[in-house]
Amino acid sequence: MRVMGEKALLAALGVALALCAHAPVDAVLVAALLAATSVTGLVSWMRPASLAWLSTAAFVTVAVFVPLWRVFLPLAAYDQARMGLPRVRWRSAVALRLMPLSRWLWLLPFAPLFASLVAGDGGTGAADGLSDPALASALVIVSCVGCALGFESRDAATTHDEVLRLRDGLREHARVTRMRMADVAEERARSVRMATLGERTRIAREIHDNVGHLLTRAIMQSQASRTVAEATGDTVAAQGFGAIASTLDGAMTMVRRSVHDLEDDGTDFAAQIEDAARSFDGISRDFHVSVTNDIADAPAPVARCFATAIREALANVVHHSEAREATVTLRDMPALWQLVVQDPGPAAAGAGGAGRGMGVADIESRARALGGTALCGPYAAGWRVFVSLPKSRWTTREGSTS
Repeated sequence: MRVMGEKALLAALGVALALCAHAPVDAVLVAALLAATSVTGLVSWMRPASLAWLSTAAFVTVAVFVPLWRVFLPLAAYDQARMGLPRVRWRSAVALRLMPLSRWLWLLPFAPLFASLVAGDGGTGAADGLSDPALASALVIVSCVGCALGFESRDAATTHDEVLRLRDGLREHARVTRMRMADVAEERARSVRMATLGERTRIAREIHDNVGHLLTRAIMQSQASRTVAEATGDTVAAQGFGAIASTLDGAMTMVRRSVHDLEDDGTDFAAQIEDAARSFDGISRDFHVSVTNDIADAPAPVARCFATAIREALANVVHHSEAREATVTLRDMPALWQLVVQDPGPAAAGAGGAGRGMGVADIESRARALGGTALCGPYAAGWRVFVSLPKSRWTTREGSTS
């Protein structure tokens, strides 16, 4: 909008100079106005192109031979100042020196006027009235003002583009910084959670290994003392030792329940699955395991069952198959959890029915213990282990607990 206003002002000043010079409003003046308007519009449209300066050069060339066109030289000066230097494919020393001179082509039509004024010849510009020193000086001043406005407009546009570039760079830097901070916060939260889970598991083991064993020994001692008291006929002592044994048995039950709760709370489903799968990834040359886990969380017994099934299934693939890869897929269904471990085969030579060994039996027994099913057998050219565990058992337990 600013550029259009400045160009309109310079065009109006050109028309005013033509009227002050008492130039006839004929086809020449109209053609000059239309040409100046067309050229300045073309320059604005072609400004990024390397040929935009040719349009102003053509207008300036015509102004050399048609004096009345010189009243619109301020527009040409404005456009040439705003434009960048013309681009040339050949970078010779002469071209590099001549390119900056292209900004000052608008001065070329003033050469005949200056020569006429110096020689004192008033006949050359009598037809247009521009030979008058006052009007000639005004035209030169307006042209210089147009050139200065063009340079200032170009610098303002360059500064605006630089500000936008810096703003975009700062926004991108801020976005990257926020992403890094989010990643750091997520990693910190994950580390804290893993440390908390590890501490819970450690406490559970300490209670199981120390307090559990002491309570077990105390229960055995109280039962032995009760037996001795009953054998010697000491009824009161036998009843006392029986009460102690009952109390210790209740304490043992509470300790076991607390240990199991701590162990369950310290179970990270995703970590167990990842650890079970990655323990076989790269175990032999060119053998890779890919994991797709859609289960965000599951009870600790389910996590242990799936982790054991993955280890047994991958161990069978490594020992009894020539497959170079295996896929582990876990799906979270509305009513059940599913595990599929599959390899593309083929079976190793002499493997035979090795896949139906103790490992497969252990997978099936663990699945049955949780109310689920396990199907293990050949699939296509390879082997597949399919384990399905229902959620009803855990949802019922949570409902009864609540």
